[in-house]
Amino acid sequence: MDLGISGETALLLSSTRGLGFGCAAALAAEGVHVIINGRNLKRGKDAVSKLGDRAHFIQADIRHPVERTRIFEEARSHFKTISILITNVESPSSGTFIEQEHQDWQAAFELLMLPTLDMVHKCLPNMIDQGFGRIVNISSTSAKEIKPGTPLSNGIKPGLLGALGTLTREVAATGVTVNSILPGPFNTDLMRQVAQKSIDQSKFSSEEAVQRLAGKERMKRWGSIEEFGALCAFLCSRLAGYITGQNIVIDGGKVPFLF
Repeated sequence: MDLGISGETALLLSSTRGLGFGCAAALAAEGVHVIINGRNLKRGKDAVSKLGDRAHFIQADIRHPVERTRIFEEARSHFKTISILITNVESPSSGTFIEQEHQDWQAAFELLMLPTLDMVHKCLPNMIDQGFGRIVNISSTSAKEIKPGTPLSNGIKPGLLGALGTLTREVAATGVTVNSILPGPFNTDLMRQVAQKSIDQSKFSSEEAVQRLAGKERMKRWGSIEEFGALCAFLCSRLAGYITGQNIVIDGGKVPFLF
């Protein structure tokens, strides 16, 4: 299936590993020039070596406005136009609601909300001018499901979906689509760390810990980053031009959402 995006340029935030890297790999396989981002230089170089000559790495911390500006300007200096933007940020700290103080909410807002909105503002005008653009926000099921112990994510991520949903209606006729992907459990480094912490390591190896935790899911496994990347690539394609304003859950049927 030809997705019709060969030769386009994609900027992917926080994408040297995990789900962000899965998106980069899927897009690169479709002939897209991918600009990946992360804080760790070695990890970025390793990711580029896997993605091939269509990839470029920008080392920067998206939590800081000046760094986001540098990402955008460097990306534009290499590839003039950015037609695809994949936004992705790390998760804030966990804990109970009562434990979160004003500064915790402030920091979480600046982490979960502002980097995405800022980069959308930077990339959107050019997308509108060229009559084609794809914005995909990587969120999580905590944007729709109240998860115990994650009040910061539960409180702020739905707000970001609301802001992007408003944008969707404003740009629907311009050729720019805006969607979010809400992943459940995937086989990433983070989930493997969770598995190791949740299982008695004196009794089970790291791989056995992963298998035991993943075996509790409805599909008896976690999703792969390749599966996640495939969904992302399709949403970025010209075939998905009539899909916009959607918050797509991909969790192997874990959470029984009705809507």
